[in-house]
Amino acid sequence: MLREADRLALVKLLTDDDPTVWRLLEERFAVMGQDGRDFLDDLLQTPETGAHRGAQWIKRSLQEREAAEALAQFCAICDSPADLSRGCWFLAKTRYPELDATAYEARVAEMAQELRARLTGRETPRGTIEVVNRHLFGTLGFRGNKRDYYDPDNSYLNRVLDRRLGIPISLSVLYLLVGRRLHLPLSGVNLPGHFVIQWQSRLAKFFIDPFNEGRVLTEADCREYCTQMGLKFRSSSLSAASTRQIMTRLCRNLHAIYTANDPSRVPPLERAIALLTAGAD
Repeated sequence: MLREADRLALVKLLTDDDPTVWRLLEERFAVMGQDGRDFLDDLLQTPETGAHRGAQWIKRSLQEREAAEALAQFCAICDSPADLSRGCWFLAKTRYPELDATAYEARVAEMAQELRARLTGRETPRGTIEVVNRHLFGTLGFRGNKRDYYDPDNSYLNRVLDRRLGIPISLSVLYLLVGRRLHLPLSGVNLPGHFVIQWQSRLAKFFIDPFNEGRVLTEADCREYCTQMGLKFRSSSLSAASTRQIMTRLCRNLHAIYTANDPSRVPPLERAIALLTAGAD
């Protein structure tokens, strides 16, 4: 337990608005463990003082650290397609540590249920995708954020659901999570410079671009995209992406965005990326 003198000293230090002091205090609170977290919670429940801002900053930083560690532990073992949803919530908590993953998961389930009611089961593969696209991009209004492509919120699934905006990989992940609940034969495709969805069944094979409202693509379209962007197209470019590959791309995208735009807020994703890519070619 903290002595009263220690508590008073910490409160005094927390009133200092110098970020350097806060960072040093964060390290001290991290070492203190639960005692330190209890102290911060108690302080934040008292009437407003000059120490509240520092206490809130340190509490959030500690939560983000814990979330990053939880993400890294998940990334060390993630493997199956079913892990993709959990991985997205672990990643989101590195920026939004208090989010209710169960509530967001329920929203994805509700979207799938709404689509289930619209599908008769007699549609062709293309017809099925037309129904899905009408609901996701027409009725619900999901779309690619072309005006602010490098906004980090485009990569967190909770914010994609809140704002109905995303980038190719995050919109594709949402498309996959909904489609898998409907047992559609969908997989992600790590196309160079872009991310799309593949439908592959006994009856048909084609690609879907959720960033562009579910536009249907052929293999030739994907190859042409790479040519136009000056990117090298390989035979493996259209292979189904594993959960680890999808999580790697999500984490690398975010790390690059923060590093370029807001170095002071770069989340600690390096360990998760290293664990995801361990042993990869």
